[in-house]
Amino acid sequence: MRLVLSGFVILVSGLYLAFLQHSDIWYSVFLVGGFLFLEGINSQREFSIIKNKKRLFLTWLIFIIITVAVEIIGNSWLNLWDYLTFNRLEYLIHVIIIGYPLTGFFGLEFFVLLQRYFHSRKTQMIILPISAFLFGYLNEYPNVFASEWKYINWPLGSFLGIPILVSFLWILLLFVLLFKKPFCVHSLPKN
Repeated sequence: MRLVLSGFVILVSGLYLAFLQHSDIWYSVFLVGGFLFLEGINSQREFSIIKNKKRLFLTWLIFIIITVAVEIIGNSWLNLWDYLTFNRLEYLIHVIIIGYPLTGFFGLEFFVLLQRYFHSRKTQMIILPISAFLFGYLNEYPNVFASEWKYINWPLGSFLGIPILVSFLWILLLFVLLFKKPFCVHSLPKN
């Protein structure tokens, strides 16, 4: 229960940093808090990312490789977004090491929690994409106030300060569910 409470406090602190302090590191704080909050809830129900340290590390590395690919294509080649206030070290820490990987873990925890309440495949096929879309807004909207990253040159306009296409791209986060099984407690190695 301490993990749930600690995670919630850190998550709210991240939102405070975004909305009221306009901090350029709000997202790292928000992600750590959101991940710990949902990890605390899910670990009580036979799903834990942090209990299997080896799998956590390997999955983190996979998420970092995905991060680098997304950043090379979207940021460097297509110039669709920029991190205006980060130097190279801050970019490495807050985007590559924390940002994308923890977004993946936070999303995985979120979708696992939803699957617990919506058992039927048919219902999940409706609920999960809608939830991914809303999860995207939960992650993107505070940045409208904090400006940790700035979107550039996006077609189709924006809604609430977030490019519409970005909103739909959050549905791709559902691919993190491919990493679910190794973190189910019944599949963890015995000590």
